[in-house]
Amino acid sequence: MPVSEREEDILAKCAVIIGVESIAEHDDFFGVGGDSLDAAEISEMLTAEAGRDVDMEIVLGSPTFADMLASLRG
Repeated sequence: MPVSEREEDILAKCAVIIGVESIAEHDDFFGVGGDSLDAAEISEMLTAEAGRDVDMEIVLGSPTFADMLASLRG
């Protein structure tokens, strides 16, 4: 499924949190340098974006950012 404009914004915010220039939906969280502190901050950001609780395990347990975004859609 193509990434929406809202999801592109989420990926950009994730990149800022992790401290990289950009993140693509197929990138791996740990592969781009993410750690547990980043996961906690991304979880908080996603909770605000989604308007519902997004557990840190969704970030840590998603093989790629596309999987993380798919879990937010569901």
